[in-house]
Amino acid sequence: MTVGEMLAYTKRFKEIMRCSSSLRDLRLASLMNDLEQAYEIPALRNKEFEKQHPFVMQLYKTVSEARSL
Repeated sequence: MTVGEMLAYTKRFKEIMRCSSSLRDLRLASLMNDLEQAYEIPALRNKEFEKQHPFVMQLYKTVSEARSL
């Protein structure tokens, strides 16, 4: 993940967090899907992938934890 990509995804995350709660979870799920596709995040936990992509995984986990499921 480049610095520019990280800034763009972080900005998107911050914008989502300002949304109403009814819309927030849908947009967070969409952001997670976009991250999964862009960085080929495995469906099952893969410690090697996490070690190789720490910034992607930190953002992904932050987005996941922000959902109200």
